[in-house]
Amino acid sequence: MNVKTALLFGLAVAGLSMICAENKVEARPNFKNIWAETYPDSKMLVAKKCGVCHPGKTKKEKNDYAAAVFKGLGKRKQTDKDVIVKALKAAEKMPSSVEGKTYGDFIKADEIPPSKKSE
Repeated sequence: MNVKTALLFGLAVAGLSMICAENKVEARPNFKNIWAETYPDSKMLVAKKCGVCHPGKTKKEKNDYAAAVFKGLGKRKQTDKDVIVKALKAAEKMPSSVEGKTYGDFIKADEIPPSKKSE
């Protein structure tokens, strides 16, 4: 193989790798984007940071709403958009730690759902 053929082959492989990587990213729905589409009037997603489920400083810190959503996902890295939306809608109906209020009440009021741990 001469230098020109090797160079063209290298560029083709690099281009194919970029296409595959791009499609892989698109194949895994972004949870924050789905949340934003489900609740388009919400202002809780600020600067691409999801403070709805992770109001603390790290992603490891989750509130009770996050636990309710993740329970509905069925697996840790859920990629099915319909399953994610269904889990969000199911969590809306669940009672929060504030008596008489569901998580949906907080989301409609554009407030971070509380956590029993933070009280």
